[in-house]
Amino acid sequence: MTTAAVEEQELDPSLPGGVNLISAVLAMEPSDLVISHARACGGGSITESVQKFIRDHCLSTPGEFYAPYLKNFLKKLISEVELDHGYVLDYLYELYAQYMASFKDDSFGRRDTRVCKRISFLFPNGCSELPSRPYSKVLMFPLQCSLNMLEGDTGCSIWPSSLFLSELILSYPELFYNKSCFEIGSGVGLVGLCLAYVKASKVILSDGDLSTLANMKLNLELNNLKVETNMTQRSEDPSMVKCMHLPWESASESQLQDIVPDVVLGADVIYDPVCLPHLVQVLTILLNRTKSDSYSLLPNPKPENEDACDESVGRCDADYNGGANGKSKEAPVAYIAYLGSIRTKMVGSEIVEVIHSWSAPRSLSTSIMYSFAQRDDIEVLDEPLYANFLRVTGLDRPYRKELLSKMECDGNKVVSDIIFGPGRMKYRFCKHIAKQRTQGLTNDLMKKGKHFILIRNPLDILPSFDKVVAPSFFELGLAELVCIYNELRKLGKVPPVIDAAELQQDPEATLRGLCDDLEIPFQPTMLNWEAGPKAIDGLWAPWWYESIHKSTCFKQEKKYPQSFPFALYDLLEQSLPLYNMLRRHVKKKSSSLLSPPLPLPELPVPANEKVLVWVGDEIVPRDSAKVSVFDSVVQGGDSIWEGLRVYNGKIFKLEEHLDRMFDSAKALAFESVPTREEIKDAIFRTLIRNGMFDNSHIRLSLTRGKKVTSGMSPAFNLYGCTLIVLAEWKPPVYDNTRGIVLVTATTRRNSPNSLDSKIHHNNLLNNILAKIEGNNAKADDAVMLDKDGYVSETNATNIFIVKKGHVLTPHADYCLAGITRATVMDLVVKEDLILEERRISLSEVHTADEVWTSGTMGELSPVVKVDGRRIGDGEVGPLTKRLQVAYKNLTQQSGVPIPTYLAN
Repeated sequence: MTTAAVEEQELDPSLPGGVNLISAVLAMEPSDLVISHARACGGGSITESVQKFIRDHCLSTPGEFYAPYLKNFLKKLISEVELDHGYVLDYLYELYAQYMASFKDDSFGRRDTRVCKRISFLFPNGCSELPSRPYSKVLMFPLQCSLNMLEGDTGCSIWPSSLFLSELILSYPELFYNKSCFEIGSGVGLVGLCLAYVKASKVILSDGDLSTLANMKLNLELNNLKVETNMTQRSEDPSMVKCMHLPWESASESQLQDIVPDVVLGADVIYDPVCLPHLVQVLTILLNRTKSDSYSLLPNPKPENEDACDESVGRCDADYNGGANGKSKEAPVAYIAYLGSIRTKMVGSEIVEVIHSWSAPRSLSTSIMYSFAQRDDIEVLDEPLYANFLRVTGLDRPYRKELLSKMECDGNKVVSDIIFGPGRMKYRFCKHIAKQRTQGLTNDLMKKGKHFILIRNPLDILPSFDKVVAPSFFELGLAELVCIYNELRKLGKVPPVIDAAELQQDPEATLRGLCDDLEIPFQPTMLNWEAGPKAIDGLWAPWWYESIHKSTCFKQEKKYPQSFPFALYDLLEQSLPLYNMLRRHVKKKSSSLLSPPLPLPELPVPANEKVLVWVGDEIVPRDSAKVSVFDSVVQGGDSIWEGLRVYNGKIFKLEEHLDRMFDSAKALAFESVPTREEIKDAIFRTLIRNGMFDNSHIRLSLTRGKKVTSGMSPAFNLYGCTLIVLAEWKPPVYDNTRGIVLVTATTRRNSPNSLDSKIHHNNLLNNILAKIEGNNAKADDAVMLDKDGYVSETNATNIFIVKKGHVLTPHADYCLAGITRATVMDLVVKEDLILEERRISLSEVHTADEVWTSGTMGELSPVVKVDGRRIGDGEVGPLTKRLQVAYKNLTQQSGVPIPTYLAN
């Protein structure tokens, strides 16, 4: 059904979905749970139809609600709809505004917060009538309860087993009519109210917590019952209920000597095995008043429908001999309602350590489940949250009906009773599909146990994904997988990430590494399993596991993959970045291209590990700063660039660098070039985003842009230029205090006859070849000569020499006419020094009194040795120092201000 169709169809409040939603709101369940019911009604979205249903059936009498609860629920509801880009009904906005203006919720969520809940019992036609109230159809008790059951205020909450025991009393009133009844752990008093309703002759309620006892008395009075705390006083008033403080740990025979009940009741009293001995002691006293030889605590035979219900009732029978006249008297009985999962814990099972596997579908997750299942210390669960996922999302599957009928659908019960329930093995392996982590699940799912993430390239997932469900971004679940990784990281539980490709390539090494990360021993049995279906398979196995059932191990990936279905190209584009994001966290053990892999290098400035870069028309993180393989800079080095420095909140010589960039773009016939203001704006935004206002360098690049197909011709460049602003924290790259060493390269500088150096292009192979010679000679840089053997520049900078007080620099015929070069030449004149621009031979450099280089990245760098010859006395010369000071002063005084820097 389409979304439009869902919105047009009015929801039926008599159907299970509507009933669940109404019940959740009326019971003031947690907002996340109510939202889950709302999404289920709307097929995964909170549609306008669902909002109208909430308005008409859930909020029709808002005055009766606990206002802070309703305020928080409305806030959550509106937020969820807005996050889904849905339409929010004006009524919801108006009601939320009303509560915002009228109520404060400072006390909401505190441990002592109480609200009034109404518990109703319905009696269908044909049921047995109560002796106290013939023809009864509905019974309702108002009760003051806690909103914070899971925050420690458990005694004032309504537990499931107390409802179950109350239903037993009302369904079989003859068991309790005219009987003396004693309840241990009475909580909110619901069971006591039901006992009084069916006309028990005496009702005594007890609890070990004084605050719970006080709340219980309030509830009895709220329901028109009288409370008596004097246990020795006798009363014939049928509306009188006695209350007593009874901590089990200190209960004694003398304290209970006057209590001889016909029936003993308890609901949710066995919530902790530690309490069991004290409970048995209290039951012994109450059921064995005359010191009879023995008693037995025997649960009733298992009901046929126990699988459909978590609660059961145990009946305690006791031999009861003696009595007032020495004759046998009917023995008292005890009805104890308890949680089935707790009973399992009480028969000697242990708390297990849970290992969570998170993945997308079709990621070898079942293979790794089979692998762990071969261990002798582990039990395995196959997607235990699947039924909850289908219930919450309302999604269809061929096996949906069967799954919902056979698996536990309450996600939080799954987490507490199944995933983290007791077991008989040391470990429990839980295979999870990431998208099945729905809203409303308890935080324990993430906080407890050990986690790892299994990833697989969407290129390998998508070709076989549509066997059961149509591929979609949601069904793939990679976004949720990234969220899981980030959430675990915030919790300080950084999960290991393994790639399915490595698992196939070297399963033993990958599994050993995973076991080391999980701090469990590796077992060789994990490498093989028997073919065929397994007892641990989920009931969806016939639809999904056909291929894996034929396997006995992790199969080596085929050398050549299958063709990709290009109908899924858009989905691949959406999902691949998420896979790559997680793949960066895989511990590299091997590589398909390089073996062994290259070690991660250390950055010259570690702060540059996290920088933001302008690429095209957006700012992206360092690892995402990429250009297309069709870009001209990749196809042929067809790009121009400038280097800029930032000093004291200003960009030095920005306008001059932009002048040269536009000259270079014109010389290379670039088209669709960004405007000057657009480039400046990109520079400013990048610096501001990075917080770089000093001691930083900008590599500004402009490529001819992306091509429509690979090839050399600029006619293929139809997308416009690509602008790149790479800002880094970068002090001067040379030692400007002690000086640098140069050697002369055999590689000659380009002649204008071949490629004019006045064009500041990115194709720097000529310079790179010279730099390689410098590196091999362990020099800082290399001097490059022109075709006639005269000095041109170094591979990266312009060059100056000093001879007898004269400052000389080569003509800019072959070399770049640098911006810093021109600045230094101006400073030489301002310092009243003699400047000569002429051809300079190599021997003049060797015999110079001083030598320095100039460039934006290195500023003024003294040269103390060239080709093994010491320059001057081998120290930084006086004119070099003088001009360094003048240059530094100029950088502090001039430049184009970064707007935000001055504004702050």
